[in-house]
Amino acid sequence: MEDFERYGDYDDREDYEKKKSGPIITILKICVFIVCFGVVALLGFRMLLFRTYPQDIKSIYFTENLTEYYNNNNGNIGAKTQELRAPYDNPEFANFFCDHLIVIEGVEELQISVRYNESAIPNMESKYNLTSLVAGSEDLLTFRLVDNNKNVYDNLVYAGYDSKMMYHYVKLVFDDVSFEDVKWIRLEIFVKAANSEEAFAMIPVYENNSDYDSFEEYILSSEEIPE
Repeated sequence: MEDFERYGDYDDREDYEKKKSGPIITILKICVFIVCFGVVALLGFRMLLFRTYPQDIKSIYFTENLTEYYNNNNGNIGAKTQELRAPYDNPEFANFFCDHLIVIEGVEELQISVRYNESAIPNMESKYNLTSLVAGSEDLLTFRLVDNNKNVYDNLVYAGYDSKMMYHYVKLVFDDVSFEDVKWIRLEIFVKAANSEEAFAMIPVYENNSDYDSFEEYILSSEEIPE
């Protein structure tokens, strides 16, 4: 009989201890959930920011030549775009990314959006033994295009800059770009302070060959009209 009574007492103590520790376990579970949710939300935000370009950086930019061409053709400028197959300069470091290619062959114009993280700055400084480079500065980088025929296009008629948190963006517009018998065009990025003839980064931004020649019409939005 005593054994049964002791067993009953043991069950009572166990239930009491479970009830007593219940709120603590609940609080711990809530804390773990909050931390996990915060990590997921942060990663999601970073991914969204990574894929998003400011509107003025990704939209078409109307140069004087393009504005005149637009007006003479009632807005039918024949712009086209292409998804870049390798939009980064280095698969290991990925200092620079390109997107939102816009080609207007009628005025020999190529527009491209460039993005880089502040983490690219130490890589530039290390490569060229430089210090105090400023991310987002308009004096940090220079740009040019080179095609498979070794033609160099450096008539950069517009460069627009923007920044969001750790990312920096540049909208580039090149004029006098020939697309006739051109299989590919790459963007070459130079660190201005390095005074080097060697490009710091190179990204293919245009392809029209037997391996890849997929283009889509670039449809102007209602807000994309010349001023």
